[in-house]
Amino acid sequence: MTAAFRGYAELVKLGSVIAATGVRMRTTAVAVFALALAIAAALAVVVVLLEESLDRSVTESARSTGRQVAIQLVREGARDLSASDVASTGDTEAVTQVLNARGVPIASDPAIVGHPPLTTARPPVGQEAIETLPLGLNGDSDDYRVVSQQVNGPGGPYTVVSARSLEPVTEASTRLTLLLGLIAIPLLAIAGLAVYRAVGSALRPVERMRRTVAEISTRDLAARVPLPPGGDEVHRLAVTLNGMLGRLASAQAAQRRFVADASHELRSPLSTISTALDVSGRHPESAQDLVPVIARETARLRELVDDLLMLARTDDTTDRPSRTEVDLDDIVRAEAERVRGECALDVEVRAGPAKVRGSEAQLRRAVRNLVDNARGHARSRIRVASSVRGDLAVVEVSDDGPGVGEADRDRIFERFVRLDASRQRGHGGTGLGLPIVAGIAARHGGRARYSASDEQGARFVLELPVLELPEEE
Repeated sequence: MTAAFRGYAELVKLGSVIAATGVRMRTTAVAVFALALAIAAALAVVVVLLEESLDRSVTESARSTGRQVAIQLVREGARDLSASDVASTGDTEAVTQVLNARGVPIASDPAIVGHPPLTTARPPVGQEAIETLPLGLNGDSDDYRVVSQQVNGPGGPYTVVSARSLEPVTEASTRLTLLLGLIAIPLLAIAGLAVYRAVGSALRPVERMRRTVAEISTRDLAARVPLPPGGDEVHRLAVTLNGMLGRLASAQAAQRRFVADASHELRSPLSTISTALDVSGRHPESAQDLVPVIARETARLRELVDDLLMLARTDDTTDRPSRTEVDLDDIVRAEAERVRGECALDVEVRAGPAKVRGSEAQLRRAVRNLVDNARGHARSRIRVASSVRGDLAVVEVSDDGPGVGEADRDRIFERFVRLDASRQRGHGGTGLGLPIVAGIAARHGGRARYSASDEQGARFVLELPVLELPEEE
């Protein structure tokens, strides 16, 4: 039994030092280690059960021999008792001894004649004492199972001591442990090889995917990883990687379009300013007439740069502007008053209470962009409203202009999109106003959308999570 537990301890120690060399080797090591632990646990259980069975057998054998001698003592006493009457196997593995009332041996197994009493135990009459003692009969320290019982017979009370060596139990346990250990070694080798090959086969598609991804350059994201057969985890991993590559390709294309469109938008005012400066340098007398042109283009350039910076902030996930309690209805009223003072349009305001948590500056920018967009397209009227619908705070901005065609209602939130094909600035602006609104809404956990209206014109909706205020007690 001790050998089995020593082996179990060695397996635990081996498991604690398994190196993380790779998925294949690590999985194989873990599988073999787990199987070894299971075999060791089963071996320990089998050895324990065997030892218990053999131990009971040894005890019962000693008890049976002692009872036979005790029966003779009860009938006839020790007068005719000889060494042959208490002889067992002829060696020291099984010995019997009879003691008188003073504890002196009066009959002993021939193998231990002249040996002092095997035990000092003196159980009451009708009872027995079972001990495990190292008797040292052959000069060794083997343990013996000693069963002592006291009986009354002619000539006084007698103590019958029957001892059986436990060495056969230890030898049987050791042999079984070695046998099962030798059987376990090829089993572990076969299991390790099977797991190693199975894991290698399972990881082969992953390795192909790794090589494919490693060969994909940032300039060409059109390649896709091969899809392994079946619908297992590796197949789903390949689908996920292809989806990620598709999103990266889309993001790269969008980035390139953004850079190209931003360059185009910046080039136009810069070209105008450069031309004006060149003309004023060649014809100083006309410099005064070119100042309004330069000022207008500079303002446009500043507006475009501000929009680009705002877009960059809405894209930057590390940017964490301070968030406070914001009254959307106050922003709606302020923006309506602003546009009312800047143009001759009829501005209708329906500002219902609506509180959200977020950046007041960004939310004000979003509402202003919607109002300015409506002002640029309205014929005579703008309507601005705020309200709460369920768990959403809603801002609606509508106008009586030409509206937006159904095919363009999602596209207008893309960057540098202007619905007029000529890309004139009269109504198209920079093409960044609505994308900024969409970005700010997304940063605040909401969304911006175009809402179809039964009336003529366009209606844009900004939806944000409403701020739930604590109830007053």
